[in-house]
Order: sequence, then C-alpha cells, then structure tokens
Amino acid sequence: MPEITNKRNWKLIYSNYDGPEKRAVDFISREMGAHILRDKGVYTIHVLACEHISRATLDKSAVVLGTYKENAIIQKHIKESEIPENGYVVKVMDNPELPDCKLVLITAKNPREVFYGAADFIDDYLSLAMPYEWQLEFPEEIFDRPMPDYYNASAPQIKTRSIFTWGHPINNYREYIENMARLKLNQLIIWNDFIPVNAKEVMDYAHSFGISVIWGYAWGWGVDCTAVDLDKLDELTEQVIAKYEDEYKDCGADGIYFQSFTELRDAYIGDKLIADVVVDFVNKTADRLLSKYPDLYIQFGLHASSVKDHMDFIAKTDPRVEIMWEDCGTFPYNNEPIVHSEKDFQDAIAFTDQMLNLREKGGVSMLYKGLMRLDWTRFVYQCGPFVMGDSSPKIVENDLAQVTPMWRHFQRNWHKYGHYAYEMTRHIVANAKDDITIGMAAQLAGGIWFGEALCAQMLWECDKPYQEIVDKVSRRQSTKMV
Repeated sequence: MPEITNKRNWKLIYSNYDGPEKRAVDFISREMGAHILRDKGVYTIHVLACEHISRATLDKSAVVLGTYKENAIIQKHIKESEIPENGYVVKVMDNPELPDCKLVLITAKNPREVFYGAADFIDDYLSLAMPYEWQLEFPEEIFDRPMPDYYNASAPQIKTRSIFTWGHPINNYREYIENMARLKLNQLIIWNDFIPVNAKEVMDYAHSFGISVIWGYAWGWGVDCTAVDLDKLDELTEQVIAKYEDEYKDCGADGIYFQSFTELRDAYIGDKLIADVVVDFVNKTADRLLSKYPDLYIQFGLHASSVKDHMDFIAKTDPRVEIMWEDCGTFPYNNEPIVHSEKDFQDAIAFTDQMLNLREKGGVSMLYKGLMRLDWTRFVYQCGPFVMGDSSPKIVENDLAQVTPMWRHFQRNWHKYGHYAYEMTRHIVANAKDDITIGMAAQLAGGIWFGEALCAQMLWECDKPYQEIVDKVSRRQSTKMV
C-alpha cells in the first residue's frame, strides 16, 4: 500500500485542459510541484503526472479538479447542491478506496471558479497544512507528513471585483493577470493614452482566466482638469468617438472606461458648474456611441470631490452608463489608507448611501484606494502605442526598488485601518439594491502585497469575521510582507 508520507505518491486528474481549467491545472502543477518534484542538493528531476479523467485511475494520492458535471470522481464525494452560486468547493479527505492516500477535490459549476478553488487549495489549504514547529515552517515537508482534512464551500459577496491600473506600470502582464485570478478578481480596467500594440494578446490571456478587460481612456481628463476647454466639448465628443472607433471598437474589449474633468476639489471650472456640464457632455457622447454600438459597456470614472454637493445633476447620468465612484471621502476611498476620525468614516458611509440610492436605474461601482501610487511630481504621459507588460528584468528590479518603501508605509496602515475597508464593504453589501462592483486602484507591482491580498479577500468573503480574513491572507506564502 502506498505511503501517504511519500511526496512522490501524487498525481493530478483533470476534466478539461482549456480556459480557466487549463490555467488551474498549470497553476497546481507548478505550485504543488515546487514542494514535491525536487530534493534539495540532488539533481534528480521528477514530474507530476497529469491525467485526463477518461484515462485516470485512483492508484495514489490525487488532486482531482474540474467542473462538477464533467467529473465523475467528484460527483461520488460532493453533491451538486453543496456548490454555491458563483463559488466553488474544495474538499481534502482520506481516499476511501486507498485509506493511506489522500484525495483532494476541487470543483465548481463554471470553469473560472475551478481556478478559484485551485487558488484556495494552494494558498489557503497548504498554509494550514504547513508543518510548523518551534516557530519554524517546513514547506518542503508539506506532502511528506500526514495532511489534515479540509472542506470549504465559498462564494463571493461582491459579484464583480475589479482592479483599476495605468497600463505602463505593468511590467509583466502574465504575472499580473495570474495574480489577479489568484486573488479571485474578475475585471481588469487598464488606463492608457494609447491602446497597447499587444492589446489582443493581453485580453486573450486575461480571458483565459475568466477576467474581463475594460480599456480606459480620457474623455477630457488630464493631470490638470481645469485645462479642458468647456466651450469646445462638441469637438471633444468627436475626438472621443474617433478614438473608440480607431483603437477600441474592433479589439475585442469587454467595455470601455473613461474619466472626464471631475478630478478637482472645486465644484466649478471658471463660472461653469462641473456636475452640470460633465453630465450633459457624458450623456451626449455616450448616446452617440450607444446609438451605433448598443451593446457597448461603458464605465464613467467619476471623482466625487468636485460633484458631491450637486448630486441632483449626477442623478441625470444616462442609466446605460455605469458610474464608478472614487475620491468619496476618507479611506477606503482615499489614496492614504488612514482614517483620521470616526466622523470622517461616518461621513463616507453617508455619502456611500447617497451613491447607492442616487439613480433608480444604472450600474454603480466603488473604487477603493490606498494600494498604489505613481510619482505625480515626475509623471509623463505615454508618448505613443507600446508593448505593455513585457519589461526587462532590469526594469522590474528598478521599479520594485521604488515601490517597496511605499508598501512599508501602506502595509503599516492597512494593518491599523484595514477594518474600515471591511466595514465599508459589509455596509455596501447590506445596502446595495442590485449587484455591485467594487474596484481596487492597485498595481500588483512585484507580486501580491499584504494590503492587496487583504482587500481582495474581503471583497470575496466580508461575511467572515475580519480577523479570520487577516489571518488567512497573512498565512499565505504568496502574500508579500515588507
């Protein structure tokens, strides 16, 4: 009888090697293989056998993954009713046919959630199974010791969980997108001055993880929004439409995102009320686009700072346009992950309620911050189309050296104030009338930093106690701490 303590005594059994399920197989093979396929100081090369379910036998410990209806092994041990909507089940148990072997079952109703289950197994189960003695971890011995049973049926509290980022800080789009999927995020908003020349390649890779891609560009936004000529907005509308048709219409995007001239603290540009003018401009421009492209998904990145006292105008925004709110008060809406007073946070709660109830129809989204920072004192616009996310190791090393000190600052404050983001998320879930999107303005530069892991996990399961979420993401080998 095979011994459970033999780390070579494992195989992977899959239902489908395509799309997110392919990514799940690749991910587990790589991450699990790191523990079982080599011995330190020995140059003997092992592989993890990966068998299609049609040819597989349970003759050793096995990880079995796939959508429920396509996997007979999983159906023997998990009921379909156990799988929550938009969620997954991970079950680790003794193999009833080989009592000295382990059986890991990872399943969902849809391929994307199979990958989420794979991430749960690698990041959360293995961290619990980690041998730990005298404050020392022994990751190389996870599969050499008896492994505990485990069961987790999990589904998201927030249906659409997104990241907003500029395109040019992404140095490795493959790593970036896989880390997004690992965090169970399913929408990527990428802002550029020009669509990248490898846009289709980026989208295809994101889609293979079940992540939708929204391309962002300016509808009058600039580093100085007062520079917009409000007397020439008809010309701006023509420019916006031309850019969509020239660059984005045929690229296969899942939608577009824009910001306009609202990123100001004042309510006026000259003698014109921003809330009034921007809604009129947005509605006219969106109507032109939607009359030609009725299925186009449009997000309006709206800065509350300039319109918060004139919400009656914002309520008139075309209901076909989803509003993604940002700069809505203190953290989690502020770039600094700090809450200076309880009153500031209660004011943010009150304004959140306004946003949730502003329009009878029309999508609403919120953008959390405190997870990224560009050096705006040296900021430069993109000078033309470029290859996005395929940078040299030297550039990666340089940029990581720049952002690491920032994360020392952010990490400290996420430890101290992260519970406010958790409380806001729970409030939104309890009070939203319909499905809602919450986004993270984040870079994932150099890996998954603590604040990003914490924020993403609370979007997934804010129904769990806050400290349980903190403990979970802190245990993960993939979480970067400064």
